[in-house]
Amino acid sequence: MTAGALFRRLGRSTARLARTRYPAFLFGGALPRDEIPVFTYHDVEPDVLHGDLEFLRRNGYRTVGIDEFRDRSARGVPNRDRCVMLTFDDARGSFHTVAWPVLREREAHAVLFVPSYWIGGGRGAPAGEDAGADAARADAAAKPGFMTWEQLAECEASEWVDVESHGHCHALVPVSSRLAGFASPAALEHYDLFDWPMRRERGVDVPGRPPPGTPVYESAPLLSAEVRVIEPAAAAEACRRLVEREGGAAAFFRRPDAEGALRASHDAAVAAGGGAEPMPPAEVRRGIEDELRRAAERFEAELGRPPRHFAYPWMLGGERSLDVLAELGVETAFGVALDFRRARRTRRHRPRIYGRFKCDWLRFLPGQGRRSLQHVLPAKAAGFLKTQHLAH
Repeated sequence: MTAGALFRRLGRSTARLARTRYPAFLFGGALPRDEIPVFTYHDVEPDVLHGDLEFLRRNGYRTVGIDEFRDRSARGVPNRDRCVMLTFDDARGSFHTVAWPVLREREAHAVLFVPSYWIGGGRGAPAGEDAGADAARADAAAKPGFMTWEQLAECEASEWVDVESHGHCHALVPVSSRLAGFASPAALEHYDLFDWPMRRERGVDVPGRPPPGTPVYESAPLLSAEVRVIEPAAAAEACRRLVEREGGAAAFFRRPDAEGALRASHDAAVAAGGGAEPMPPAEVRRGIEDELRRAAERFEAELGRPPRHFAYPWMLGGERSLDVLAELGVETAFGVALDFRRARRTRRHRPRIYGRFKCDWLRFLPGQGRRSLQHVLPAKAAGFLKTQHLAH
């Protein structure tokens, strides 16, 4: 990654920190009286989840499901009985093997937000599904693995888990011709599956990890992207061929000049055949609509009902995505902590919009054994660079 790309990425992350709403309880204050705090988990270790649930139990907190959250929030019921809502994103296999048994044992409610494209089993991809679906699902199953529709139905049949939508592909899309880097073995190992932008190959959008050597362009979440570019296919092919000619990924990326050689190959292909092209606005809008409608269709086909609640991947989406959610009958939409201010300014859409806090903020809630920010801030600051995303 170039120094310029690193500084731009750090600048975006710093801006997000500045926009984030930090609740009073994070700084030793009281629980909000007019809202139920919502916490979000991804992969989780059993001892961490047991510890969080024990903290809640010991301090008189109660977990609620999505329907109770919606009803209480819509009516503005004061949160005198210390309700919280726990949400889990992505439907990774660890939810079924780790989180769900703990939730049942502790009799705790949770909401699982599901990206439908990545879920295995069930009736399979419907007609017209992306040609890359099989390859992407194989990649997802191998590392780190996702749940199946049968497992989701099993969780939903219990009284402890509500299953709702996290979109279809959970995708980033390229929004600029500016390079963020290349797919090296180290990057492919380090960055999560969802950190890799969806790429256009032979006219088809393909999510997931790209082949080694693939150029990666600065990207944004699909549902909030106002523009999108179509990457130059010739440049991607030239970079991948270079890696193959030089002995494959393991040998090529041992070269100290590997990134420089890829950049030279990329730039030569762009000069000869053209660079990234802007996607027509109508196609950008259609991609947003397809992302949400396909998720709803898969829920109908596999679970026998449409989703009623939605959690945005990454951050709150743009106006078109909110319009489509309203058309689909979605009742509530969740962003993240940096979306609170915007959520309160957005009134015309049918879905009520809420923010969520990271799960590691949960033990800052008032009570015995609460954490103090001064004790965790050094570790948070030290880990900041490690948690930067690849392309956005």
